[in-house]
Amino acid sequence: MPNPPFLDLVPMLMCADVQASIRFYTDVLGFEVAGRMDDVGATGFASLRNGKAAVMLASPSYIPEGKKVDGRFPQSHYYLYVADAEALRQSIVDKGWEATECVDRFYDMKEFELVDPEGHVLVFGQDITPP
Repeated sequence: MPNPPFLDLVPMLMCADVQASIRFYTDVLGFEVAGRMDDVGATGFASLRNGKAAVMLASPSYIPEGKKVDGRFPQSHYYLYVADAEALRQSIVDKGWEATECVDRFYDMKEFELVDPEGHVLVFGQDITPP
């Protein structure tokens, strides 16, 4: 496609407490704050980056609060491609967070999952395709 209509896709996660989510994504996952507005919405807004990965954290007060399912916002799984799944998982566990064990999948990805403070499911995957 010579001129693709889309330049990027960045998930915007709805959060009850943006400030706590900023701490999780920066302290536990190593993201950096690219921009933030602590005085907008219910608890602020932030855009975060880690390499090519990006995420926005929002608590909009200008739209109705989304319906929750089992006390959480509607779920999607957010897939993050990583260089070393085992090392990242160990780093996360060492910081006191629960994560599933790494599993080598039939589709040549080593994966593990964790749930962020707002209930969003994060899946981390490392390409393990044989050379």
